[in-house]
Amino acid sequence: MRSYFDVTRAFYVELMAGLGLVAACGGASGETTAATDPSSTSSTGAATAAVTTSATDDSGAVTDSTEGVTTTTTSEGTTAGTITTTVNSITGEESTTAETTGEASGTTTTTGTTSTTSTTTGEQTTGDTSELTCDPPPPGMTQKYVCFPVPDGLADCAACDATCTQSWANAAASGDPFCSYNELIVQCGPDPMPAVPDQCCYFVAHGDGMVCEGRPFVVEGEGRVAPNLRRSDWGGQVMPSLAGLDDPTRAALADLWGAAAADEHASVAAFARFALQLLAVGAPASLVDGAQRAMADEIAHARACYALAGAYAGTPMGPGRLDMSSALGDTGLPALAAAAVREGCVGETLAALLAQVATFQADDYAVRSALKQIAVDEGRHSQLAWRFVQWALGRSPEVREAVREAFAAALREPIAVRPWPADADPERLRAHGRLSPEVQMTLCRDALVGVIGPAADALLGRAEQDAAA
Repeated sequence: MRSYFDVTRAFYVELMAGLGLVAACGGASGETTAATDPSSTSSTGAATAAVTTSATDDSGAVTDSTEGVTTTTTSEGTTAGTITTTVNSITGEESTTAETTGEASGTTTTTGTTSTTSTTTGEQTTGDTSELTCDPPPPGMTQKYVCFPVPDGLADCAACDATCTQSWANAAASGDPFCSYNELIVQCGPDPMPAVPDQCCYFVAHGDGMVCEGRPFVVEGEGRVAPNLRRSDWGGQVMPSLAGLDDPTRAALADLWGAAAADEHASVAAFARFALQLLAVGAPASLVDGAQRAMADEIAHARACYALAGAYAGTPMGPGRLDMSSALGDTGLPALAAAAVREGCVGETLAALLAQVATFQADDYAVRSALKQIAVDEGRHSQLAWRFVQWALGRSPEVREAVREAFAAALREPIAVRPWPADADPERLRAHGRLSPEVQMTLCRDALVGVIGPAADALLGRAEQDAAA
């Protein structure tokens, strides 16, 4: 199996070539595009580091090695309850969050600090050492006590303003690098006596709706997805083998692929809007054509994922109605370029790399075939976002500043992964195209440091050179 380093490296070289920039290997004119000194600072204002090389042994342990720094994460046994691992994408500091409603069997060893999340749906729950009191959650919402490290560059929790707190608390609550709750309220905090020392702990309340992988459909700061329904007109001809799958594993696969299907369906709307926005700013025909083709790709992805989810669930699945109110949003070029950074240059680059690695480890033929096509298409969609940003950078200093700020913010965002259900068979989940939390964490960290950060530096550097010429 190809290593994660090989995947990220190949993706970086292909991306740089597609943008007409100098790749790190065999570059022309003596130019360099990537900072490899872990202590260096990029043009986005974020520290960069060397690409991490990863390997997975037969027990599921993941070893990440960066020049000068070695971090090892091992996981044995199963966990009953929810465990969330959060990593500061700049400092590399990790924290593990566990639901207190379950019991863990086996061991999990992680560098960094450990935090605890309590969950309740009708009454307040606090950790034993918490002195924070908070009202019960609103009707229909779930309350959680979440903790995260003090964000990089801030003196303490109080220095994290409302926007900062909302972002980090959402990441800690959702537990997924590509997911955020559509509706989340920070109810109270920070806790003066946090359950996890030296971390920022809050009570939050959230609904069930969540937006995840790929290019999200974000309206007024919130992601939107359609609900999954029983219907047969969206599923494609993808039939995985169900041999060897117990009921909990099948249910977990149905939920995971159903969530992926809803995300892919929402991406159709995201690209439809993107095409309109491109027309509004007078973008080249090649970009408009790319957005239109991406819509067709996402329809095919959604159909494949709905087919897989329906097969595992034993009933056909498809989308309900997707809320399109106020969907067009700000059509100013700086705002569009910043959105393309968040949703495409970062979100779709990570989605493409995750799909590639999931393809390599999947054993089921139908799943592997679907993932292979998704990986190819998502890679092309990622390049479309990068090419749009490259075009937009030449339009005005305001666009360049908006793009720089968007990349810097994206590189500061916490990385979290959703744990697998404790009662599902991890080997069968991997065989059916789902990446383990450890692999997701490693790959996302490597991609931010080894692909997105250096490519952003190169893109911004070239734009500044062109503007000065």
